[in-house]
Amino acid sequence: MRIYQSTIEAAKELARELKEMGIQYQSTTVQDKFVGDDPNFITLELTGYSYCINQWDDLDDLIDHMELNRGWVYAECDDRLGFGITNKNPGYAWKKNKEFWQQFLRDGFFSYSYPERWQAQIPYIVQELKLRPNTRQAVLSFYESTKDMMNWGGRDRVPCSLTYHFLLRDGKLNLIYTQRSCDYTLFYGSDVFLTIQLLEYVAKQVGVKCGSFFHQIVPSLF
Repeated sequence: MRIYQSTIEAAKELARELKEMGIQYQSTTVQDKFVGDDPNFITLELTGYSYCINQWDDLDDLIDHMELNRGWVYAECDDRLGFGITNKNPGYAWKKNKEFWQQFLRDGFFSYSYPERWQAQIPYIVQELKLRPNTRQAVLSFYESTKDMMNWGGRDRVPCSLTYHFLLRDGKLNLIYTQRSCDYTLFYGSDVFLTIQLLEYVAKQVGVKCGSFFHQIVPSLF
């Protein structure tokens, strides 16, 4: 497993490996769109890619490195961790990048949102880590099979995030983030930024320092 001391270093290395070792793959659907006959969606894919980041002093710089919409990223962080938020779906962040996100609204709602799936589970994760620091059961499950499998095949958007596994070891909180898929250009940078923000938030609530961020991913590059 590759171990990095910088988020930008990890991002650059992933881009290089996608270009050099990625296997060509024709995506059938992207989000909720059928693209199986569109050559613009022939992608390079790496299967079962894993790495670890031990330090992320450059996390904020990752937004610019990946050319992300900074306003949306910050607003999305507020949505996901803003426990006073009353509008969990669709939330508020999408308005910072309305041109992109509006196409996925159905009757004013998204098929899922991070705050509605994150926020109910996080207090239990914190409680479990406080009560049983050596637990291996502090898993935040994002993918809801009874809901999400009904949207397979482009019926609606299906989450790329699967699980967030928190492990408290040697007094530091580690996070193993598993994704079934990740579009490197559009979402890799925000996925890493927002997940590390989650790790830092939970660590603060538990009263411990952060350890490492582990990422298990199937990345693709269009």
